[in-house]
Amino acid sequence: MAAEKIFENKLKDWLESEGIYPLGTEEQKMTTPPCGYFEKRWGGSKYTKSGMPDMHIVINSISIEAELKAPNGRPSELQKQKLNQIDSSGCIALVLFPKDFENFKKLVLFIKNNYHIQPDMVTYSGLERGWQR
Repeated sequence: MAAEKIFENKLKDWLESEGIYPLGTEEQKMTTPPCGYFEKRWGGSKYTKSGMPDMHIVINSISIEAELKAPNGRPSELQKQKLNQIDSSGCIALVLFPKDFENFKKLVLFIKNNYHIQPDMVTYSGLERGWQR
């Protein structure tokens, strides 16, 4: 299995363990109280715009768009353009490598456990400064 797919499956399993389920999951299949959802985008399909991030994740009304990459992967110029546009609209947009997964978990848990925060208080770069304004 390709490294990016292995990483994607690891991410999806962890999100579900935190109550962030695939969009449309039946309530009786949820093992943890839900606090959000995720949607995997399939690149190259006729219904998906080129360059859109791989994962759309929503936690307590905060939107994260994540482009998943294998350790040696690189985002295309179109992917960078889409991520910048999403980021400038007030959502969190990032390229996620396996080496950054532990920091990403901290970001998700911060959002999950601070449901009262405003979207503009959370940025990925805020991870380094503790999400302080």
